[in-house]
Amino acid sequence: MAAVDLPGGPRPAGAPAGAARRPAAVLRPHVLGYTGFHTRFPAPRRRLELPTGFVTLVFTFDEGLWVSRGGQAASARLRPAAAPRALVAGPGTVPVIGMHAGAVHGLEVNMSPLGAYRLFGVPMAHFGESLVDLAEVFGPGGRQLAERLQALDGWGARFDLLDSVLAARLDRGPAAAPEVRGALARLWADSGPGALARAGAEAGWSARRLRARFREEVGLPPKAVARLFRLQHALRRLAAGAAPAEVAAACGYHDQAHLGREVKAMTGLPPARFALLRGGLPPGSALDRVPGRITSVLLPPPRA
Repeated sequence: MAAVDLPGGPRPAGAPAGAARRPAAVLRPHVLGYTGFHTRFPAPRRRLELPTGFVTLVFTFDEGLWVSRGGQAASARLRPAAAPRALVAGPGTVPVIGMHAGAVHGLEVNMSPLGAYRLFGVPMAHFGESLVDLAEVFGPGGRQLAERLQALDGWGARFDLLDSVLAARLDRGPAAAPEVRGALARLWADSGPGALARAGAEAGWSARRLRARFREEVGLPPKAVARLFRLQHALRRLAAGAAPAEVAAACGYHDQAHLGREVKAMTGLPPARFALLRGGLPPGSALDRVPGRITSVLLPPPRA
């Protein structure tokens, strides 16, 4: 499959340039897609990356990207992360702030946590709430892969290399338990009160066993997954313009104050500020990194 230009039509000077493509068919149960980016803006840019439940692998081809996990949205002092060249962010419950000085070049891979469990071949709890160097899970080949990708000419060739490398790893890692896969689907469809008990009952497992297997295969306990999924449902409604009180009732929060605390804790933004910065964009917009999810908010430029 050919690489597809990123959405947005003809680009003025300074707009992002890149491409996106789905992975090879054999990888699609595990990997959502590849996105190449090469931006040149006249001023620094900041993005708030929200918890989504997915795993993100980012390759940087230059020194222009800084990231901070769990930082406050107002922070302008971010930790440089160019040195590792390839970083993995697990399915955490806190936001990530990404910033560049106007130019950044790299490639992003988004995958399900169960897909990452199989492809990386390590317990997903290894990632926690931190950013992990790919070399920790791929060995020296992690840094070499970043260099090989950078050396190739064009996004299509880079995506082909990712297909080859990731497909070769499918038989190295363990397959996810069907019970965990089913419980994840249940929690996405039903993250309200009692969802955890219903997910455990469907799996036929005790709460203790379900927690242990989720930490192994997903990287988060079931309660955190339910909290994260409920946040995503709430953000969708807030972004569409629903009133916070209505969102709280529809998504199973105790009240509007509970919704506000959860949104602030997991995104760094109060609900009204989130809705304002989101600007009415629907889930899966050109700003978002994962189809159907609200993943990102463009933040104001950092203060000097």
